[in-house]
Amino acid sequence: MKLLFFLSFFLYLAFAYNPYRDYVLCRYLQESNPQEAVNFCLRALQKAPTPTLYVDTIRLLAVRKRFQEALVYAEKFKREYPQDKEPYLVLHSIYVLKGDRQKALEALEEGYRANPNSKEIMVFLAEEYIRRNRLHDAKGVLEKLANLAVDNPLPYYMLARIYLTEGKKEKAIEYLNKSLQIKRTFEAGFTTLGSIYEGEKEFSKAESLYLGVLKEEPTNRTALERLANLYTITGRFQDAKDVYKKLIDYYPEQGYKLRYIYLLIRTSDFNEAEELARELYSQEPDNLDVAFAYGVSLEANRKTDQALKVYEKLLEQNPNNPKIMERLAVAYMDQKDYKKAEALVKRALELEPNNPDLNLLMANLLSEQEKNEEALPFVDKAIELNPRDYRGYFFKAIVLDKLGRIIDAERNLREAIRLNPDDPELFNHLGYSLLLWYEDARLSEAEELILKALSKDPENPAYIDSYAWVLYYKGQYQRAYELLLKALEKEKEDPVIWEHIGDVLMKLNKKEQALDAYRKSWQLLEEGKRGEPGQKERLKEKLKP
Repeated sequence: MKLLFFLSFFLYLAFAYNPYRDYVLCRYLQESNPQEAVNFCLRALQKAPTPTLYVDTIRLLAVRKRFQEALVYAEKFKREYPQDKEPYLVLHSIYVLKGDRQKALEALEEGYRANPNSKEIMVFLAEEYIRRNRLHDAKGVLEKLANLAVDNPLPYYMLARIYLTEGKKEKAIEYLNKSLQIKRTFEAGFTTLGSIYEGEKEFSKAESLYLGVLKEEPTNRTALERLANLYTITGRFQDAKDVYKKLIDYYPEQGYKLRYIYLLIRTSDFNEAEELARELYSQEPDNLDVAFAYGVSLEANRKTDQALKVYEKLLEQNPNNPKIMERLAVAYMDQKDYKKAEALVKRALELEPNNPDLNLLMANLLSEQEKNEEALPFVDKAIELNPRDYRGYFFKAIVLDKLGRIIDAERNLREAIRLNPDDPELFNHLGYSLLLWYEDARLSEAEELILKALSKDPENPAYIDSYAWVLYYKGQYQRAYELLLKALEKEKEDPVIWEHIGDVLMKLNKKEQALDAYRKSWQLLEEGKRGEPGQKERLKEKLKP
């Protein structure tokens, strides 16, 4: 009799329903076979419901877009566990997926009444209030959440967002700082606060903020990126290079190397830029971004023939890419092949007629051919398309200068500086232009502008040359000569520097050496090196017997 009992008991165990098996399969099959998973979840839910099983089942039904069934089970879940936060959160999710934002809000408000201290419900409810511009209601929820979740920076961050929406910037900064006092590396907090500081031109505060994050977490990618960008836009190029080196070291993927290449080009470190770009190109010759950067580095290093080959290959692979057409046109312009350049720019403009960069390029192309009146409409269109871009005003100043309209040229240069007050190139250009236009009549003003440029980039040969010209007008010829030699070390084939050396040598009573410098300047111009408007005419006079 006992034997029969045990046999029947084991047979019962073998054939009895096992909800645990269904629950395991419900979870196991969710990714690989969601339809089967739903079946196991539903069966387990009917026999042995639990809050976790409800959540899994409802989530699977919602993913399969079986919203009505999901809502039925979510309502049942709420009835069985009315004091639990999860039913209200899943109801909110389903209504959001269905696009019914009002029902989604009502689910959260009901859940908040049932669970007034649920932090998760408070976060979602505050977001819904913000979405509806019910900022007063959102503030009430978030202030309570901040008191409950004292170790969570999110409530203070969300409150800061509300104050920004209301235009209360100082209050927003106060709450962002509160969020960062809880967690210095809280990304949403420090990036938002950093953007406020940068927008207000409070760059030292932004720098301190990012450095504070990096002190706590030296490899923080976002803080390093923002610091590198901050240093770049403020002309602190050496500091930017140091940060990019860290980014490349910590995160060796090619993206940071490409940015570093462009920074090296901007700082006239052309050989280093080309070397790094060549290394990447040898590894990935068919990568568009890598090949493009390699072409730009060759172009910057005066290796136009090699750059042309890279660009031409790229255009074959990407025949409708205006960006490649633009660079290839610039390379053709550098070789004075204006016909090919113009054909490419026209083709690119057909694809993107409202591209401000292409309009500026067409203006530049026409200006290079001394068609400055024809160039102006393209510059004006570029400015109209992007009035906040300083480059339009900068180039318009160059065109107006060539047309002899120096008062209008100066006005446009100053507008460019207003829009981009941290670019040393603009200060140098205006300072040097004042010397060309007025000689020593506005010398102190020119000197101040050029010194601003040098303070940001002290090794730039163009800025050194400009300051040497300030010294020339001050009668400090020997010191000017020394500076010009320093500029020449960095830029040996600049016809302007050679002409200035000749002028200074004349003042130092070294006529033969001066004439040699003038001849070198003339030779470089004949070879196609870029000089100044009217430079050839000046040199003709200076080289007369």
